[in-house]
Amino acid sequence: MTTGQGPSGPEELVERFARCVAARDVAGIVELYAADAVVSLRDGREAVGCEQIGAAFVAALARGLDLAVEAAGTPIVRNGVACTSTRTVDGRVCTQVARQSADGSWQWLRDGFRLRELGIDEVELPRREVA
Repeated sequence: MTTGQGPSGPEELVERFARCVAARDVAGIVELYAADAVVSLRDGREAVGCEQIGAAFVAALARGLDLAVEAAGTPIVRNGVACTSTRTVDGRVCTQVARQSADGSWQWLRDGFRLRELGIDEVELPRREVA
């Protein structure tokens, strides 16, 4: 499902995420996040970067967690930064921060809520190399 071409607007991030979740396409999900993105997990833990974010979503999907979302409003966009919001099937509203790349495509930079309450505490995150 991966396209090789990034979303042309922040609203497209939500649409692509929903399609990737339905297809169980973790690579496609990870492409929606910037290389330096951060996704909050439970207990103050964070998945940082593509490898850790991918591992977190693999764990969530393996546990059968319902990650389906729909847009919860129009993104707020200013100077190449956007706030997107999604609504989960149980009605929770989650917010994300996205940024526009030099090529005009969009990726999420910060996702503070999507996995935080989903109970994937036992996921073993790959170690990150610190430069």
